[in-house]
This record gives sequence, structure tokens and C-alpha cells, in this order.
Amino acid sequence: MSLQPWLNNGDIQKVVVTDKSLGNLLKLIERDLKDCQVKGVSADRRYATAYGAALNLANLVIRKGGYRVTGRIGHHKTTFDVASEILGAKAKKYIDFFDLCRRKRNKVDYDLADFVSETEVDELIDAVNEFKMFIEAATEAG
Repeated sequence: MSLQPWLNNGDIQKVVVTDKSLGNLLKLIERDLKDCQVKGVSADRRYATAYGAALNLANLVIRKGGYRVTGRIGHHKTTFDVASEILGAKAKKYIDFFDLCRRKRNKVDYDLADFVSETEVDELIDAVNEFKMFIEAATEAG
């Protein structure tokens, strides 16, 4: 695993990891996982919120490694790419799916209303929950 290219480009930077910073990320993830399941909210907003949980799970992986993604253009893609490098090939199916979701979330937030279906929201929520379990297992094993 080499994060050096992202470090060299300024896409990530080393940080001091604290229990508080990890706890804050976990709270954001739990909030988004709860909020994305609220019925009566548009499918678009639920989708964007579930995507936020996936993004912060990837951020959690990176933060546990002692890094953070900088706020440069393309930082969502960078977040998933760096998390994939840290987690290895077994995370590829999640990362590939979340990359598709990233593009769709961009449309939902900036271009189109009523763009995603309830089925797509449910698929994303399921994937986020699976990714969370995957990360928990990888963290315990490593």
C-alpha cells in the first residue's frame, strides 16, 4: 500500500488521530444512516444522505490510518480511491459502487430533482451497511 502519490499531490495530509475525531466521524455516520431511512423525505435527499454515510465511512478508514483528504476539487473521488488503497482488493466492489453513487449524488445535489428511485435508495443503504460491517471486520482483523 502506498499513499505517497496522494501525499505528493497534496490530496491527503498526515494528521494526529484522536479518539474525539474518530468519535465525531462515527456520530456523523450513525446520524446519516438514521436520517436516510426517514420516510416522507424525498428519495433524492435520502440518497444524498446515505451517500454521505458512505463517504464518511471511507473518511474513517483514512483517518484511522493517520491521514485526511484535503478539500481539493475531486475530494470525494480521492476519498474513495485512498480508502480502496488502504482496504485492498476486497473493498473494490464497494468502492466501484460508491463511485457510481458519487456521480448520481452530484446530479441529485446540483442538477436534477426526482432523479433516483426508492429502490436505488434502498440499494445504497444496504451497500452502506455492508460496507460498515466490512470496515468493522477489517479493523478488527488488522
